[in-house]
Amino acid sequence: MTIGRRRDLKLAEKNFKEGLMNIVPVIRDLINREDEYRRVLKQRFLDSLIPEFERGIRLFLEWKKQYKRLQELNREMNRLSREFKFANTSLVERAKRVKQEAEITKKRVKELEMEIEKIEMKMPNWLHPEVPIGVGDEYEKPINYVLKPKVSRNIVDSFKKLYPDADFEIVDNEPLHHYNLVGTYIDQNIAGEVATSRFYYIFNELVILNLALSLYAIEFFLKKGYGNILMIPPYMMRRSIEERITYFEAFQDTIFKIEDDELILIPTSEHPIVAYFRNKTFNHTELPLRIIAWSPCFRKEAGAHGKDTKGIFRVKQFHKVEIHSITRKDEDIEEVFRLTRDIQEFLKTLELPNRAVVVPSGDMDRRAMLQIDIQTWFPGQGQYRETHSIATVGTWISEKLKIKYRLQNNKKEYVRNVYATGVAVERQISAIVENHYDPIKNVVRVPTALQKYTLGIKEIPISKETMHEN
Repeated sequence: MTIGRRRDLKLAEKNFKEGLMNIVPVIRDLINREDEYRRVLKQRFLDSLIPEFERGIRLFLEWKKQYKRLQELNREMNRLSREFKFANTSLVERAKRVKQEAEITKKRVKELEMEIEKIEMKMPNWLHPEVPIGVGDEYEKPINYVLKPKVSRNIVDSFKKLYPDADFEIVDNEPLHHYNLVGTYIDQNIAGEVATSRFYYIFNELVILNLALSLYAIEFFLKKGYGNILMIPPYMMRRSIEERITYFEAFQDTIFKIEDDELILIPTSEHPIVAYFRNKTFNHTELPLRIIAWSPCFRKEAGAHGKDTKGIFRVKQFHKVEIHSITRKDEDIEEVFRLTRDIQEFLKTLELPNRAVVVPSGDMDRRAMLQIDIQTWFPGQGQYRETHSIATVGTWISEKLKIKYRLQNNKKEYVRNVYATGVAVERQISAIVENHYDPIKNVVRVPTALQKYTLGIKEIPISKETMHEN
């Protein structure tokens, strides 16, 4: 009888220690910076999250109280275990009461941890000082312009108003939207019947151009030193993992879900890339680690976007070369600017005018501390459109997936994660078609840099019979 009771006490003690979850760091770390973080929520125009944040703080304070009580009960269990050889009726009754209270307290601790974690998932990241505060294109902070865009004489005034710092070349011909040019090289009508809207079939030369862009991007960024690892990730992920990587509250309406299996189709390969390293501790000498991945991506793209509903600029299935860098503390911001320079050089080799802008606070990825978008010139639309995003999410993801590195003093630090679009293929094809259309020869010229991969195709013929009307 005595041995059995002692075993029960030892088992209870073991279960208490193993049952404690790691409380999520964000709420804990914000407890002394409440006012500062409220200001960030307002700067991101997320005032609606302030009550939820405050509830998280209250829950955390209750968690601390309950956790402290659980530790006290644990110590009491240890003491009772040591004194059990002198067991008497009162001691046995006391042990039962302690065990019952401990079980109730442990359950409450776990409940609080789960509630806090749900709130933490909704909390956006901090903002870097370089981020402009505002919502909308007018708050973007231009960094630079690369190459001169060809601007139709008819829109020169509006171009100067939109982009006062940009140099440009005036052309007399009226540029065409890529949808009108690609014509029967794509079929969205039958694709809509076979799948749903914003899916597509592409044919012939456009297929070769699609594959060429992926191969050229991989080659280019490998030479730039981003290929410590080259991978093709799974095209599906468990929802439970995805929720720790993306800002699921804002992103869930765009995700294709496979309900029966609790899987999602990946919206970007960034997510399975970083998931590969969950629970990993690097040696500090292994970082920075730079990964290139190729994959198809799937997004619902709900809502109307004007002319984006036609053509392959904004579609539900696309191919992408993604770059992901895992860095040490204080190295991620420089990595963002390094990637920005290299991606702009990539676009320059494709002879595509582009500019880089710092994204304003209200338009940023909520995980990002600093986000730079690269916008490629689309003459048929008369504007620069976003084709690449580069951002540091700091420790937002690594805290949730427990990705760390070991310092020289053997202490551990969370890694920083930086993501970047190497090339979103279908969107870049749209830019190539609009920028390299020759109205005299009625062809789309394939950029010289791609011709190594296009099986001898240097021009894509465009005929009036195959062109789409608006």
